[in-house]
Amino acid sequence: MAPPRGLLLYGPPGTGKTLLARSLAANLGVHFVPLAGGELLTQNMGEGELQLAEAFEEARRLAPSILLLDEVDAIGTSRSGPDAAADGRLLASLLSLMDGVGAADGAAPVFVVGTTNRPEALDPALRRPGRFDREVHMG
Repeated sequence: MAPPRGLLLYGPPGTGKTLLARSLAANLGVHFVPLAGGELLTQNMGEGELQLAEAFEEARRLAPSILLLDEVDAIGTSRSGPDAAADGRLLASLLSLMDGVGAADGAAPVFVVGTTNRPEALDPALRRPGRFDREVHMG
């Protein structure tokens, strides 16, 4: 069985999801690369995807590292249903980048941690093996 590559922390606001991710990096002695999903939505066309790619590149460069995608539901909303994202480019970029992360060819690993208040709104592709392999409810 392969080790997990991503962790989804979910629960109500104020339960310490972001703090836990930061503490995890500190306790493991690895680099911490934070990125807020909501900030990516305020960018001009193409800038959000570029900022997302740059965060993943920084995490790879600093590996071993933890890349925090805070409020991942802002960019990872399901592509179907009533809350469907109007623009799926950020989600497509995120899915592609998450597929390319991990320890390959002896490289140091990048572990992705996502936080959300609304796990039910996430696209199912984000929650499949190889992306957010583990989920922890914080309540």
